[in-house]
Amino acid sequence: MDTDPQHSSRVDACMAWLRARIDGRVFRAGARVPSVRELARMLDVSPFTAAIAYERMAAAGLIEARRGSGYYVHALPSPATRVAMPSSQVDLKWLMQQMLDSGRAARGPGLGVVPAEWLDGDALGATLRAIGREGTGRLLEGGTAHGYAPLRDVLARRLDAFGIVAHADQIVLTTGITQAIHLVLQTLVAPGDTVLVLDPSWFGALGMLALRGARVVGVPYTAGGPDIDALDAIAQDIRPRLLLLNSVAQNPTGLALDTAKVERIVQIAKVHDFHVFEDDVYADLCDPALPRLAAHDGLDRVIYAGGYSKTLAANLRVGYLASGEDLAMAFADTKVLTGYTTPEVNERALHKLLASGRYARHVAALRGRLDTHRRRVLRLLEREGFAVYGRPEYGLFAWVDMACDTNELALRGRERGQLVAPGSLFSPTQRASRFMRYNVTTPIDAALRELFDIARRLA
Repeated sequence: MDTDPQHSSRVDACMAWLRARIDGRVFRAGARVPSVRELARMLDVSPFTAAIAYERMAAAGLIEARRGSGYYVHALPSPATRVAMPSSQVDLKWLMQQMLDSGRAARGPGLGVVPAEWLDGDALGATLRAIGREGTGRLLEGGTAHGYAPLRDVLARRLDAFGIVAHADQIVLTTGITQAIHLVLQTLVAPGDTVLVLDPSWFGALGMLALRGARVVGVPYTAGGPDIDALDAIAQDIRPRLLLLNSVAQNPTGLALDTAKVERIVQIAKVHDFHVFEDDVYADLCDPALPRLAAHDGLDRVIYAGGYSKTLAANLRVGYLASGEDLAMAFADTKVLTGYTTPEVNERALHKLLASGRYARHVAALRGRLDTHRRRVLRLLEREGFAVYGRPEYGLFAWVDMACDTNELALRGRERGQLVAPGSLFSPTQRASRFMRYNVTTPIDAALRELFDIARRLA
């Protein structure tokens, strides 16, 4: 029996840390949790204390030991047994709430959007006023399953710039990339099906996969792109239903695929009979000549998705799916059954902006400004002593090695009003990570240098 109150308190703290992450689905059913030694190092306790905590968690039925492999989450706690998330912890729900609830007041390298002052709010306001002057007749009607037809015609022509051949009936409008992923998962993936993701990859997709009940398997993402040999071996072994990825400006690394990797991924998908979801929400922040999977595949295995929340306004929420015609019809059916139609006023606004030519001028200026900031920030990060993974040339993000546990750095950052996106949230294993996602529009000022000093002390 443990008679040392201080030791008992440390054991309880370890258990609370783990239960919070199970409850928040940071560690999902079937996921491997940190080893005893990893937990001891992360929480600054002895391996003996960590081992006792794991034994008690296993006795409570929350985790299970697998001989020679470690501890795994046995099952998600039932609603009756879930515990409140301690305010001192970092998890996916916490990060999403910080991003959404803080609004324009949010600051720090963990933000996921272009600063509002970089966007063309005047154009959007003028467009919405113009729609209002046209009369309310169409605004009072319901939309259509596929979405506003004139916008789909424009999108089909824009896809041609990426070498993607699609007609309007192959395009389904959505309320952003998030709904696009939901529609694909609800249409193609049943609970228990295996879905591949890159490791690291966007935490939002990982959360949606958890809600769907999919089995998520990570494919290592190297500084040169996905490990293609690993992808081939994993696909041959487990026969996945779907692969989710960005081909350009990957979230969180900012990297892009070369033509050879694009061709191999398409080939592997065909050989092993799975679909690929190509999330290209950052398309207009990159060189349009970069290779896309959908262009090489002809929308056979590849489902292409785009959106405009990153370049117009986060609240506009217009995205789209492009796929084979039969799949597009299936996605439209799922869309209507799960959420009816998408708001046509947003779609009409986007149509006007794309057709006017002002949007093209806006994104050209935005790309130039972003490229300038990226080059400057990457140089400054390296001068500060932090390595940047793969040196991205496009998009919003860089994957930065902070040489410390970035979960702990996120907690320290929150105390100073700095939002940090720790690397653990971008991996299906959810293990502690030295990396964090850095939004390259974030200036390196005194507050951020204070955060860097904390990282050095934690290293």
